[in-house]
Amino acid sequence: MRSPTRRKVLKTGGAASVIAMSGLAGCSGGGGGDGDNSGGDGGGDSGTTGGSTSQDTGPNSFHVGVFNPQSGPFAPWGPALRTGAELAAEDLESELGVDIEISTYDTEVNPSASLERMKRAVTADGIDFAQGALSSAVCTKIGTWASDNGVSYIADGASDTLTGSSCQPHMFSTYSSNTMLVKSIGARMADIADKWYLLYSDYIWGQNAQELYIEEIEANGGTVVESEATPFPNDDYTSYLNNVANSDATGLGLVLPALDKRLAMKQLRNKGMHENFKLMGHQAEDIAFWGLSQESAAMMDIASTGWTNAIDSAEEFKMRVADRDQNPYVRHANAYIAMDQQVRAAVRAGSTDGEAIRGELEGHTVESEKALSIMPGDLEWRACDHQLVHPTWAISGRSMDDMQTDPYNAWFQVEGSSAGKDVMRSCDATGCSL
Repeated sequence: MRSPTRRKVLKTGGAASVIAMSGLAGCSGGGGGDGDNSGGDGGGDSGTTGGSTSQDTGPNSFHVGVFNPQSGPFAPWGPALRTGAELAAEDLESELGVDIEISTYDTEVNPSASLERMKRAVTADGIDFAQGALSSAVCTKIGTWASDNGVSYIADGASDTLTGSSCQPHMFSTYSSNTMLVKSIGARMADIADKWYLLYSDYIWGQNAQELYIEEIEANGGTVVESEATPFPNDDYTSYLNNVANSDATGLGLVLPALDKRLAMKQLRNKGMHENFKLMGHQAEDIAFWGLSQESAAMMDIASTGWTNAIDSAEEFKMRVADRDQNPYVRHANAYIAMDQQVRAAVRAGSTDGEAIRGELEGHTVESEKALSIMPGDLEWRACDHQLVHPTWAISGRSMDDMQTDPYNAWFQVEGSSAGKDVMRSCDATGCSL
């Protein structure tokens, strides 16, 4: 059984969806809110099976909180954060002889609601550490509280502020920062079009990214004729696309998340504008296109991502995701890495304390063969800002004839990759003080 910690208390009907990995690793609960595996709002205890480990001291079982959107605009993204964590837990249990219990919490893409669930996860459900969340605003909110309370947390948001002005001693980040993604394709953008029009979502993630694109495009000899803010979420891009059409731009950059990018692409295609502009998608996650059409994916001339199922590796991982009736994309890979790395750090430290895990992650070079088979390249947790240094990818849409739909969707092709160290900000430029 898990050794008691200062945060571990009896559960009396919490709001978590709980999976005891030893017996239910392959199960997938439904529902969009907090609750048990049926997706309801009920509680229900979840025991652990008390595995063994080669460690002589320290914990051999872990309770991990996975924060994922189960409702709200990012709900379709939620299952990947859970599945990636589950697959890593299966492998860790087999390799290390530990026992891992996962509780999932609906972020609703709402910082306030997410914060209340983080507090409950720690004080009532007794999680040892946490990961996920997706929205940078949510990551900042729950990561700050977790760090203030000595709880280790690995975020899955992309804003530079997570590893910059909002960095925290016990918060780490797996997702490629905006800087990493922008630098992966900035030079290519200037090569394929000399005048760019940017549409960006008017919140911290989009504001940060569009500033970086302006700087990077101009540094490579291109011009940004306009960078226009759009509401988030938005239900109509017609007026903004008309502004683009009336400009002298030859390229259109979509710095829009999730469903907003999907809507803008649909309206752009309906207006026939894709024939007149080179198109760029910032942080282009495959799932946004799978919910639209192959034609929309084929329209994408250049896009940035921190992982793609088009890489020539990770076939076993891709198939394990496909076996769960999901199509593998970057969120699966990041969730796997987060679980793998945080558990291994706790095992090395012999403790689940946030400061102990921090001591093991800061400056650590990833050596896990499983992790490196999924995300190949040089991976390191940078000590100055807690960003995972890893490769990034420039991708473009395949022709529709070349798109794969079985055993999983693969609609993009690799145009190039960048080593993490080549696209990172300098430590001095982050604004992070740990």
